[in-house]
Amino acid sequence: MKKVISVLLIMGLLTGCSNYRDLNEVGLIIAIGIDLPQERESGYRVTYQLINPGYFSQNGAVSSLPVINYTVEAETFIEAYRMASLIIPRENSVTHLSLIVIGEALAREGLGLIFDVFERGESRSSFPVFSARDTTAEEVLGVIEPLESNPTKSIISTSENNEKMYAISEIVPIYRAISLLSGEGQNLMLSGIHLNKPLKSQNQTGNLQDIKPPVVEVTGLALFKKDQLAGWFDGKIARTAHLINSAAEYTSFPLPCNSKKNMTVTTKGIKSTIKTELKPKLTLAVDADIKAYIAELECYIKIDSEEEIRKIEKKLVEEAESQIRETIKMAQEMETDVFGFGRKLSINNPNYWKKHKKEWNTLFKNADIEVNVNAKISNAGLLTDPYKLQ
Repeated sequence: MKKVISVLLIMGLLTGCSNYRDLNEVGLIIAIGIDLPQERESGYRVTYQLINPGYFSQNGAVSSLPVINYTVEAETFIEAYRMASLIIPRENSVTHLSLIVIGEALAREGLGLIFDVFERGESRSSFPVFSARDTTAEEVLGVIEPLESNPTKSIISTSENNEKMYAISEIVPIYRAISLLSGEGQNLMLSGIHLNKPLKSQNQTGNLQDIKPPVVEVTGLALFKKDQLAGWFDGKIARTAHLINSAAEYTSFPLPCNSKKNMTVTTKGIKSTIKTELKPKLTLAVDADIKAYIAELECYIKIDSEEEIRKIEKKLVEEAESQIRETIKMAQEMETDVFGFGRKLSINNPNYWKKHKKEWNTLFKNADIEVNVNAKISNAGLLTDPYKLQ
């Protein structure tokens, strides 16, 4: 039964397979990891993750895995792709490519034109790009998890789940990454992934028997300055970066309700706008409207009182404004505008932008910040007051 479910999930990555030949005669590459080389001075170390057709056969080995990884090093990406034929026993195909992972060391050195090959090739350009953190892309793609034994599917599904539940992660398709790298006024920001703890063994089938195994974890946002990794946003700061760009709809804010206890306010809609104003001093302005409800109370508050609701809304406004300011300041310190204030300025004041775009990083770093948040709490769930302990 578990294998049947896995087959159905993996086949979700193979939309468009024409016939049975695809799995048995063609090496279907579903993910690619790109790292700096280990055995040569220049070039790339490329990991290809292929569907294992033996996993789908009725007489397939019980211990077999749904995917197989092959790693090669070469001077260029295309050379690596062709050299992979030395170790992959089937004709390579990237028509079902679903994921790209960039190793952190490569990201810090600079992406350059590494994505050019994907615009020219036969693979579709809507698959997502992630940045490995504190590890290599090869290692991240080598983790088999009990709940989702296909690493490619696991990374995508975990990121999609977090995007819906808390909004640290965001699926960034490669065409958007290319647009940000080649455009003006906004730098690239990618979701980060890493192993939450070291692998106990290289035997991945053993990982499937572990009740608390190492897993691939969504871990913040990678901020790029031009094509180089400049730093990371973590936790609530990463979430707030998406709030600023209206890319966060559902998330949660713990708020104090007395000296020791907290309440949790969960959002059900966030709409934000940004603008760059040329006041006496350049100002980065953010306006955000937050719709929310009370999801949890750890203290006694009469939330059927309009006055109490207004107090909670005020706390939410203060917390959101504080986080927005802190997030923008961190980006200013790294001198990377990942929010698009420069892009807004280029649209609204093209003459000013044309004159000052080459010094935008410095202008962005020294700009003032203006934040205005409006919060509306519409309900408190199915209860008004919390239950009382006797």
